Amino acid sequence: MGLAVWITPFFLEVSTPISKILWVGGIPLLLGLGLISTFSGTLIDFEKKKIKRYQSMLWVKAGKWEPLPGINHAELIHHTYQHRNLPNGISPTISSEITTYKCVLKLEGNELLVFDYAREKDAIRALAQIQKGLQLC
Repeated sequence: MGLAVWITPFFLEVSTPISKILWVGGIPLLLGLGLISTFSGTLIDFEKKKIKRYQSMLWVKAGKWEPLPGINHAELIHHTYQHRNLPNGISPTISSEITTYKCVLKLEGNELLVFDYAREKDAIRALAQIQKGLQLC
């Protein structure tokens, strides 16, 4: 949206001062950058045997490194389920079958650590990295 406000004066004649156009376009642009850069994840350092669950904003990862519990077993499973959107009287009710691929790590004390992936090849790649890391431990 911010880019559209910035580009408009190049195509249309406007009487609005350029400073106002920059502010009105810049605020949504900055908010959008903040939103698309916000995500969370987990980092595992097998060499130092540490794990970090983090939140990221503006690509800066904030979290605390903790000792990695022993991993007894790692496997890939898939979970298929039926998804339906809620009927609201306006949009059609759509139903689809969704498959989620999961890397499941069984930790000491019967605790599970699960990583979800939408694509099978991403889950296979992650499991291979985990198994490679387990060989380092």
